Amino acid sequence: MTIHLLAFAPNTRALRSHPLSLEGPGSSCSLRLRSLPGATGVQVALTNGDGLLLRAEVASEGDELVEIEIEWETGGQWLLSSAGRRVLLLPSDGDEEPTPILRPAYKAKQLDVALVVDGTLRGESAGTDPAAASCLLSDRERWGAHVDQLVEMIAGLSTQTGADLRVAVVAFGDHPVPGTSAPDLRPVYHLYPSTPDERFLQRETAEPLRSRLRSLPSTSGGDFVDSLADALAACRALRWRGGSRKLLVITGDSPGYSILHPSPLGADAQVRERDVDVEVVALHGDGVEALTIYHAPKVEGGAAAFLRPFVEHTRGQYQRIASRPDLAFEASSFDPTAAVRALRSQVLLVGRGASPGILSRSNRDRTRRARG
Repeated sequence: MTIHLLAFAPNTRALRSHPLSLEGPGSSCSLRLRSLPGATGVQVALTNGDGLLLRAEVASEGDELVEIEIEWETGGQWLLSSAGRRVLLLPSDGDEEPTPILRPAYKAKQLDVALVVDGTLRGESAGTDPAAASCLLSDRERWGAHVDQLVEMIAGLSTQTGADLRVAVVAFGDHPVPGTSAPDLRPVYHLYPSTPDERFLQRETAEPLRSRLRSLPSTSGGDFVDSLADALAACRALRWRGGSRKLLVITGDSPGYSILHPSPLGADAQVRERDVDVEVVALHGDGVEALTIYHAPKVEGGAAAFLRPFVEHTRGQYQRIASRPDLAFEASSFDPTAAVRALRSQVLLVGRGASPGILSRSNRDRTRRARG
């Protein structure tokens, strides 16, 4: 019986079955797998041709080499280990599938971009510097400069690829905090534009896009967690073109709701319907790449210790949303040219969560061990 590993071969986009040098109970082999860029682990799946024998997830960073030892014990049992790494064994008869692999369409002649903009206020009510007591959209000088950067990035990517460009713009606010009447807790909008019919991908050139972005209205945000997850769900409903390269750009300083990575205590005052991580995985499965630009607020003075966990939580979420680490930017150092360069880098496969790895090496341990 031949045992196979499901993995990618170097420089290919296809998941293949690779025979392993396991000769039967008592034999073992070592593997070296490279985790995919964007992945947080390597999924190991062994099969004998009739079905799965072993499934496991080994924690890793994206684009990292992972050493794995596999032992075939007597009685048909399997052992999998990786020194210094967390290993999660999964039921071999389960129906859970890894998150689909994203294969960016670098050569596409169509480019669809969804711009998701944080329209919410941050300010004195949260204890920050009064100079920062306005949202990005209400500071017209700062927002105008950032709009120029966004337009330069999108136009630059479209020009370099020669792709037909279509852009959708969605700003997110929040739902009103229940039982409150204070103006700073009553957002002007949840999503803008407010109806799905007004949110669509349209052909756009630089100047009309610049004007559209500069005219976006701002809103109070209520509590700390805002409707980013709802904005991502709205982007899932866009009519992305089938053959296009699909790109999501998120710019702001507000987090969305997450079950796996909850916000600090007291950050959220209401029940949420949607989860950031769920929506990002769904967009990833639809072939949408994500680039994020985080606008870190000032956390100086006496409020620094209080605010720092909120800032780090949001920064971590924006980094997690990005498809790859090199697509997560800080607004203070954002360079449109560098962003285009990162988007143009030929990364064949992009993972999310635990994904099958790229097989780098498979060796047999010639020492046969009787067990039992």
